[in-house]
Amino acid sequence: MPEVKESPRVAVYGLGAMGLEIVRILYRRHARVVAGIVRPGSDKDGRDLGDLAGVPGLTFPARGDASQALHEAAPDIVVVTVSTYLDDTQFGIFSTAVRAGAHVITLAEEMLYPFATDNPLARELDTLAREHGVTVTGTGHQDAYWVNLISVLAGSTHDLGGIEGRLAWNVDDFGPALAEQQRVGTTTEDFSRWLAGTERPPSFTHYSLYALAAAVGLTPDGTAECVTEPVLAERDIHSKALGTTVRSGTLLGYTDTDTLRTKEGITLSVSSQGKVYDEHETDYNEWRVTDGSGKPTLHLRNSDLSTAHTTCASLVNRIPDVIAARPGIVTVDQLPQLRYWTGLHLA
Repeated sequence: MPEVKESPRVAVYGLGAMGLEIVRILYRRHARVVAGIVRPGSDKDGRDLGDLAGVPGLTFPARGDASQALHEAAPDIVVVTVSTYLDDTQFGIFSTAVRAGAHVITLAEEMLYPFATDNPLARELDTLAREHGVTVTGTGHQDAYWVNLISVLAGSTHDLGGIEGRLAWNVDDFGPALAEQQRVGTTTEDFSRWLAGTERPPSFTHYSLYALAAAVGLTPDGTAECVTEPVLAERDIHSKALGTTVRSGTLLGYTDTDTLRTKEGITLSVSSQGKVYDEHETDYNEWRVTDGSGKPTLHLRNSDLSTAHTTCASLVNRIPDVIAARPGIVTVDQLPQLRYWTGLHLA
């Protein structure tokens, strides 16, 4: 008889909108969810994970003591859905999981390609993961729609001059922290002061362009720029994430346009609009490939997407790849083509 392979033991660190959606997907895919972890002091600490996620079979409580929870649960991999950037707090979360002997897979956008900014925490985390024989990877919607699909599109042309992307996503799908990060509800004056006076970290798409360059086989020349513009409400619109009304003339969010130039003379750019949607608006990704003269040659548009769901589903489908990868930080350009797994089994 063929050997029966076990599904991985998975802990989920961060039980907001995205973390709970991942719990639901994992449960439906018959992965063994063995722990749900929240920050100390969270009002979710001690509540049954099944009640939080709306699934009947997970009767153990969410825990605020991450080290002890990981020691007791002994997961193969920890899903982290806490924040965007690799800062001291995020590094502490990742390193706790790594020291527990678990792989880490995260939705933190910086972790898609953390070496783009030469973050010293990335180098330290890479060394730590190698020492413990585990893998750390960032993934999500951008893995599929901003890297994998686009590298395949580029692979179908013989004269590549540039790649240009446009995309939109609904802030309300991702919870209040991201809505606040997108400056929802602020005035244009407040936004201008924030933009002028804040040392902003790179945008979400900054990291994806570096990952795309690596996937296509291009070498960034160190020239990268970002232009940020507000998106204003033309009428009062309710924000589900914030539970308030965004007044006409204030910000629904903003658009970042990132450009990355490469040593091969090929320019990559993408405009990402994150805002509270008006009725009938939907997520989309649109990409155009141009030839050496700047003439558009290929066009790809994905319309009516559920970015929040594809973000979570992409992460779940990456779990077998991450568990099988070499130790250290492994970016998605180094992993196999993203695919659907009928069963999330250990190799």
